[in-house]
Order: sequence, then C-alpha cells, then structure tokens
Amino acid sequence: MQQRVVLYGILVSFLITNRTIDAIQARSDKEQPQTVGSGTAVQSVVPVQAQLGSSSSSVSSSSGSNSAFHPLGPNVLCSFLPRDFLECKDPIDHRDNATAKMEKGYGCLRFGGSSYEDVEHTKVQCTVYSDIDCYGNRTFFREGVPCVRYTDHYFVTTLIYSMLLGFLGMDRFCLGQTGTAVGKLLTMGGVGVWWIIDVILLITNNLLPEDGSNWNPYV
Repeated sequence: MQQRVVLYGILVSFLITNRTIDAIQARSDKEQPQTVGSGTAVQSVVPVQAQLGSSSSSVSSSSGSNSAFHPLGPNVLCSFLPRDFLECKDPIDHRDNATAKMEKGYGCLRFGGSSYEDVEHTKVQCTVYSDIDCYGNRTFFREGVPCVRYTDHYFVTTLIYSMLLGFLGMDRFCLGQTGTAVGKLLTMGGVGVWWIIDVILLITNNLLPEDGSNWNPYV
C-alpha cells in the first residue's frame, strides 16, 4: 500500500513539473519578437519597425525644431544683436547728390551736425561676426545710423589755438578754412575783433570743420 502511494506521488509530481515547464516555454516564446525567414537569413520584424518609427519621429521633431524661431530658445535674432557684435560698413557719402541717393535707396547727402535734428540718418549693411551664434540672416541692414564722420579735428585743441593764436588765424587753419585764415592773419585777427568773435563762435558751436565732419570725441 505504501509503495502505491509513493508511486502515485511520483507520477503526480512528474505531471505537474511537465505542465509548469510547458507554460514557461510558451510564455517565453510569446515575449520574443516574431521573425521572418527569407532563404537562409532570419530577420527580426518588431525591432526594425520600432527603430524606423523612432528614427522618423526624431527626424520630424528635429525638422520641426528648425522650422521656426523660438523666442525662449538660446539664440536671438541676428538683427537684434547690439553694435558690438556686428561689423558694419560706413555710411555712403553721396555728396549732396539726391539722385544718387534715390537710386541707391540709402546713404548720406551730408555729414556733420551738432544737434540730433541736424544729423542725417540712414541705413548701413552689417554682418554678424563669425564666432557669434544667432538665428536668421547673418547679413542685414541696420536702420537709424547717423551720418557722422570723425577726422583729426578736436574741439579743445582748436579752442586753445583760437584763444592763444587766434590773431594769426591758427584756429581757422586747423579747421581747413584757408581763405578766411589768410585774411585773419593779414589783418591781425581783424584788429582783435575777429579774434574775439571766432572764440565766441567756437564756444557756441557755430564754427565747425570745413569738411563737414564732427568734433572727434576720442582724445
């Protein structure tokens, strides 16, 4: 009797073990990706589709990110960069030629001027430096550039010449006004009157360089 019980127990345990092994094998086969055989080569289907889907989504996302400007992104518009990051050309001098300015569309008819209303403004072509990263066209036109040109005329130096050597016409020689400078020299500063008047004209900014340039602020 005991031998039969032992035999039945061994048989039952064997059957349970076989069922458990079959279930584990079926589960592992279900989790593995399906394969398609073509000739002797065996190729996985599921991973390839997943890779294609992920690559297409990444390409679409990257193309979408480059299609429009993001105000909260790391790059600013190139046209918004300050003057320190740009290399701009000098304003074009048309020398009172309004027709040339009309054909070109921009440029300066004259330079100089002491107040904002007297100074003419135009646009110039600017290019972003190569080591600066920004969004948009790197070459563009910057509006509102003043028609100002600096030469070797310094206000303090000219005023000192006018006060000390004005009777010799030294101040007008420095400003490039040779004709009036010679007349001032021959008359010894208009017997002192012309000398004083030129000092007052310089202080009130009514006596300026002959070439129309501005006083050089860099000493």
